[in-house]
Amino acid sequence: MSSGPRILLAVGGGIAAYKAPELVRALKKEGCEVRVILTAAARSFVAELSLASVSGNPVRSTLLDAAEEGAIGHIELADWAEVVVVAPGTADLIARAAHGLADDLVTCVLLATRAPVLWAPAMNTNMWRHPATVANLATLRSRGAETIGPDRGELACGWIGEGRMIDPPVIAAAALALRERARGGDRWAGRRVLVTAGPTRTYLDPVRFVANASTGAMGFALAETAARLGAEVTLVAGPVDRPSPIGVARIDVETADEMLAACEGRLAAAPHDLVAMVAAVGDLALDAAPSKLDKGSLLGRLGGLEWRIGVDILATLVARHHPRTRFLGFAAQTVEGEGEVAEAALVELGVGKLEAKGADAVFVNRVGVPGLGFASPTNAGALILRGALVGADGHQVIASGPPVAKPALARWILSELGEALWGGEGSALNVRRGEA
Repeated sequence: MSSGPRILLAVGGGIAAYKAPELVRALKKEGCEVRVILTAAARSFVAELSLASVSGNPVRSTLLDAAEEGAIGHIELADWAEVVVVAPGTADLIARAAHGLADDLVTCVLLATRAPVLWAPAMNTNMWRHPATVANLATLRSRGAETIGPDRGELACGWIGEGRMIDPPVIAAAALALRERARGGDRWAGRRVLVTAGPTRTYLDPVRFVANASTGAMGFALAETAARLGAEVTLVAGPVDRPSPIGVARIDVETADEMLAACEGRLAAAPHDLVAMVAAVGDLALDAAPSKLDKGSLLGRLGGLEWRIGVDILATLVARHHPRTRFLGFAAQTVEGEGEVAEAALVELGVGKLEAKGADAVFVNRVGVPGLGFASPTNAGALILRGALVGADGHQVIASGPPVAKPALARWILSELGEALWGGEGSALNVRRGEA
């Protein structure tokens, strides 16, 4: 997998510039590489040193910098960016960009870049509503720029109204969605996607249960990313304490049977393009004791419980709904060794899962090692595609590369899977809704 999304943050000279370090952190949390440039006025509101510290990169605010411009530094910045985010976008900066001025570093970059530009306006309510600002924004939008916000709230001037810069995490999400659309991520726009996440519980009695270490982080990241790309997403979540992703419908369940019923209910209500089974479903089932097991005889009673193999949700759904609905499975595995030996063993286990489940693709990753799997903010592994998806015999294996933040990995998985499922024109794999 390539390095993280390259985001160039251009900070305008408004009081909302104090939020710029928070925005950098939000982007970094998503696995982005961030560089920052400032207008001269922005330096009155936020320190370059603080932005350099949180971004991990030098910050620039001067166009005529001999050390940088010997190599035409502003053009290098313009070419480097995959997305340019202007936050805050002041009335003055919007006006200068709309008129094609290039008298400082920020406006030169805006004029030179071919990357998509996202504006996060912030200003007084009257300035926001002024016909000049309205016209200038219309000009920028007509040239392909996108805007997010402003929000309504208490402004620095004491007014209550429109003009407050939208919150940094929302800006970060919009920037990444814009980047994915620019890279062909619009393949997910309008798709119906069902994602499962988290563990399931197998109850021994009304108060005790067996579960696993899944936190739901990967499934939630995949659901959130799909929603950002324009998909209509339903998340069926096991018992995890995580906030619902923005724009995602959520169904909470506890047991494997409840998860299967919830998935069947959604698939029966409307056709879906993809089911991503990210949840770590319990492998075993039993009939729970009707009352709490006595502590004194608990161990003896446990040995007498009649365990059985639990429901295989992915295989069951594939048998009932494939190929109208496509299926992505996840497999967390332990393997011995390191390097190519471990990678080969991991892929072998992943292929076995793919065949056993009948899915279109499986993402397989290691667990039990630092930086991967359950309870880790990062993950890595291999996406295994059924050969029919890519017009090849056997299977296609795509390694994700070194561990990255789970939201970044989710973006990569959806990009690769979207290309395989819907990238080819006239492909027989592009099974549309309503077709057998």
